[in-house]
Amino acid sequence: MARPGDGRQTSLTYDDEREARVAKELIEAAGGHASEAARIAEAVRTPGPTVESAIAEHIDLLTGVGPDTRAHYRGQLTRHIAPVLGPYPVAALTYRHVAGWVRAMGDKGLSPKTISNVHGLLSASMSTAMKLGYRTDNPCVGVELPKSMSTRDEMTVLTRDEFALLLAKIPAFYQPLVLTLVATGLRWGEATALTAGDVDLTARPATIRVTKAWKRDADRRWYVGPPKTKRARRTVSLPDDLVDVLLPLVAGKAPDDLLFTNTVGAQLSSSRFWTTTWTPALDAACGCQPDGEPDADAPRLTKRPPVHDLRHTHASWMIAAGTDLFVLQRRLGHESITTTTETYAHLLPDQQRAAAEAAGRALGGLVPR
Repeated sequence: MARPGDGRQTSLTYDDEREARVAKELIEAAGGHASEAARIAEAVRTPGPTVESAIAEHIDLLTGVGPDTRAHYRGQLTRHIAPVLGPYPVAALTYRHVAGWVRAMGDKGLSPKTISNVHGLLSASMSTAMKLGYRTDNPCVGVELPKSMSTRDEMTVLTRDEFALLLAKIPAFYQPLVLTLVATGLRWGEATALTAGDVDLTARPATIRVTKAWKRDADRRWYVGPPKTKRARRTVSLPDDLVDVLLPLVAGKAPDDLLFTNTVGAQLSSSRFWTTTWTPALDAACGCQPDGEPDADAPRLTKRPPVHDLRHTHASWMIAAGTDLFVLQRRLGHESITTTTETYAHLLPDQQRAAAEAAGRALGGLVPR
């Protein structure tokens, strides 16, 4: 097989037609660069796993992840990696192949977040392939990923008045859950896995102990397992007003009874809660009439946060009240302070005020009066 390169002709000879076809496809996908042709040709001839089997092996070797995470990774492999890169020998994959694959995902309309997640799986798998001796480098290193073009904030934070407006539209049965989410910053899966025994309303301050969360197994069935990370196992203090709300809820429940349930006493589904409770409450808080037209005379909520953004609202309220970021890290159960600072540093009022004052000093005397 002759292949055009950078002004030279390179002949590659194969005994196997499939090997020749694979090598040709890989060289073309790499842009026909002569510098990579020999490596690709040798990799195709050398026995070794395909990209798909190497990633599958990486997923099987992962430790410290639950069956739901493992199943999620397998789904990413099946949907986004195997159809394009899967059949190729793992040793033949190059930087150009990965860059072209990333660009193609963007052209198909995949979000930057999805592309980043899938690329992360491929990169981690290639690092494992290096450890197992399948290749000597990671072709994903240095590949630039697409950035989000969205002009909207990634989180929706509610003011106290905005939250009060929304809370008034939540059915009374679910108000204790919503109040707990905004007063503690717990994740949905943590809050809805709480049992009465996790709540100590006699302590000063009262506390909730987070030791578990809802998860899915490999068959997508729900089960209660450990929380997201080691740091997510934590004790969260409660304000007195929330204690008053939770007292009647805890009373009469056995220690192992779920604290928050649906109206028939079973596990509370996030999707069903979103459809039957949260979305109607948002619609009502936005002042929409049954015909969809807003009521001009009613107070209106102009934001439509997902339930998870009650966690961000809690964080913003804590920061505005002067809570130290290290304390907030522990309260939210972030594994690293870096996560807390990268997510919420822009909300720090003192730093924002100091920055504005510094800019004012720099502009002093420059602005026309």
